[in-house]
Amino acid sequence: MKFFTVASLVASVGAFQMPNNNRNAHITNVVAQESTKEITAIATAAGIFTMVALSPLPASAVSGGGLDYAGTDISGQDFSNSKAYKGKDFTQTIAKGTNFSGSNLQGNRFYRAYLVGTNFEGADIRGAALEDTSMDGANLKNANCGGTYFSASLLDVATAEGADFTDASIPPKALASFCEREDVKGVNPVTGNDTRETLMCPP
Repeated sequence: MKFFTVASLVASVGAFQMPNNNRNAHITNVVAQESTKEITAIATAAGIFTMVALSPLPASAVSGGGLDYAGTDISGQDFSNSKAYKGKDFTQTIAKGTNFSGSNLQGNRFYRAYLVGTNFEGADIRGAALEDTSMDGANLKNANCGGTYFSASLLDVATAEGADFTDASIPPKALASFCEREDVKGVNPVTGNDTRETLMCPP
């Protein structure tokens, strides 16, 4: 850019045929103006760059999952007999054959999770959200499901014997079919509540 500017100035000087003194003064004045323009352009560009650099970027999803275990694949892993997972987010988690038996899972979010063959035996899942999950072959034996939110996929569990469903939220049609199952029976070993009574199934 500088070579182009100087060449242009030289061409302009030759064309006007100015006296030496006036010509030198004219060149000095034009060069000064061009330098000022370049400095202004550089300063403007630097300002724009700074604004862009300091502007907050839109949030993006974390690779491999979101909050806690949301969106991750924990299939076959052992989360049993633990109090460390209370209130955790397992939204859209793939937990095929995962072992949660005996663990405290109160208030956990399993929304749209893949819970095929998942073991919840004896687990405390009170207040957990299990809507729109896949629960084929899941084990709810002796689980404490008080206040838990279920969808129709509850019908796909392998067993619910001895589970406590006190105040659980279950779609009415699914509940009617669930009460007809032979495995919906027994007493929860922790709460002492009868499974059928907690579901308010007919005698």
